[in-house]
Amino acid sequence: MVLERADLPKPLRPHRAKLFGLTTDPFCLYQIRTARKPGSRYASSDQCRREVARAEALFRAHGLPYLDTTHASVEEIATAILQRLGLLPGFG
Repeated sequence: MVLERADLPKPLRPHRAKLFGLTTDPFCLYQIRTARKPGSRYASSDQCRREVARAEALFRAHGLPYLDTTHASVEEIATAILQRLGLLPGFG
């Protein structure tokens, strides 16, 4: 599993400067996965918490910017990424 290691996956390494992580609330992830595969290890709340924590730790360890997308639309996510990368002026 990719998240068991602290290294970036090899295919992503050459593109590190272009990477931007997305994360979500573990409980929301649990709800989505429970609807897909109820009762599975994949959908367990512990698994969801571990995966989100590992992903965020990976982003921090490699200095990758990341964004919590729990309550954001695709348009809001795109705008936030462009703003954080300095490709779109901020509002307000």
